Amino acid sequence: MTKRLFALLLGLLMLCPLLVACGGDNGGTTSTPATSGGTTSGDTTSGPEGGEGSIYLDDKDQYTVENLGMPEFNFNKDTFTVCVTSNVKETTYFSEEIAPDLYDTTDTVLNDAVAARNDLITEKYGVDIVAFQVDNVASTVSQDTTSGVATYDAALPFMGQAAPLAQQNMLYDLKQFSDYIHLDAPWWDQDANENLSIAGKLYFTTGDISIMQKIVSSAILFNKNIYDEVFAERYGSMYDVVRDGKWTLDLMVEMGKEVTYESDDIAGMNFEDHWGMIGTNGIGGFFIASGNKLIAKDQNDIPYLQFGSEASILYAQKVLETFQDDGWFANTQKLPATWPEKNVWEGAMGAFGNDRTLFYPSAFSAVKKLRTYDVAGHMGIIPSPKASVEQDTYYTSANIYYAYGICIPTNVEDPEFSAYMIELMSCGGKNFITPAYYEVTLKGRDAKDDDSEDMLDNYIFNNVVYDLGVLYDFGGINSMFTSLMSSDSTNVASHLEGIEGAIQDKIDEYVDAYELND
Repeated sequence: MTKRLFALLLGLLMLCPLLVACGGDNGGTTSTPATSGGTTSGDTTSGPEGGEGSIYLDDKDQYTVENLGMPEFNFNKDTFTVCVTSNVKETTYFSEEIAPDLYDTTDTVLNDAVAARNDLITEKYGVDIVAFQVDNVASTVSQDTTSGVATYDAALPFMGQAAPLAQQNMLYDLKQFSDYIHLDAPWWDQDANENLSIAGKLYFTTGDISIMQKIVSSAILFNKNIYDEVFAERYGSMYDVVRDGKWTLDLMVEMGKEVTYESDDIAGMNFEDHWGMIGTNGIGGFFIASGNKLIAKDQNDIPYLQFGSEASILYAQKVLETFQDDGWFANTQKLPATWPEKNVWEGAMGAFGNDRTLFYPSAFSAVKKLRTYDVAGHMGIIPSPKASVEQDTYYTSANIYYAYGICIPTNVEDPEFSAYMIELMSCGGKNFITPAYYEVTLKGRDAKDDDSEDMLDNYIFNNVVYDLGVLYDFGGINSMFTSLMSSDSTNVASHLEGIEGAIQDKIDEYVDAYELND
């Protein structure tokens, strides 16, 4: 055992005794992921894990591929190279999960977890894991595939950029490597597998090989000090409001309006005043949080436009009306640009971070950035609100365009070797990388209370929605909310009528391409 691996295991044992021997229990999740026609996701560990004696576990309760009938490792390769996104141009969503010691900003425990997984693979199979860093994975794969260059064995592009590669027949269908990649194993996200396929083909997916699908998932951050001062006596714990099923869009607005007021002695509301919530035009996730979908799939795995019923249009209008109300919501894309941060997203984060805002809707990428702000010591995490108390569960919208999708480009030298190594890395990721990010980095450092951990486990990460409308934005179906917000319009029906033909044309284009691919 390497010194680095020993140090990691010791640290995890001290922080969470159940973490290393994770068996069939990951992150303390005890609830069953809710489903809505196969539209929601458990966390990346969803799948048939089994209990004692599970084929996915060894005698030490570590996840293993040894019992899956994998062919003997018989490849004449000593390196496995994955094409990943660097931090040169992508300053937020760059890859940290393939190789260690790439960035000074990577949390030590995550860095050590990546090294531990890679070290074990090297010790057992004699293969070193290498990250081939580029500015844009998709454009690199496209250029290399066209020219026949093979400088890597697999790629980890953003899913939104992987989709055109699949359409252009530049990726292998992962299902054809069933001898090596066991998509039903617990280190693969079962709901991603189900929802990301088209016409029965799955060109990219996710699981414990990546942490990005967690990083781009959305939640509501709230300022505990503001909440406790104004609302605790009336509603009790904010977390109990969630647990009792009473956390709704209407309640969020009601609270937000009560704490919105002018506080900078300058006439007119601006960035320096106090707000119920601050954010940008990107409010489509609140529609997804209602359990509605933009795009669904039929029994033949063919996408179709689901959005358009009277109920879905009415709720979309309500969401737009809600966030066009400047009596509680500060839209940084419409406020005077008086904040010191360089863009509207950092401006919103700064207002929340400096204790001027009760609620802040955010992907988890912002949680780490907020460590340097005043709110870091009194910040809570809760799910996005339900449409009503009658809604069966909370749903988490993920900007899966920016989630990573592991794939095998058609230009690689040995796709079977690639498939074998991808399986090893994902299995190892379940043992080391997901626990390090989820249990230690996120829960142990940023969510500093048991209640926030409960929210992560049982109300946020166990109900992530994979919507092909968000991923592909067929005909502008996903950007519809941003467009209507920008124009201060709530005329959803008219907007949908204007793009419905383009939506269907784009769906047909992808389906035709997928069906024709070899």
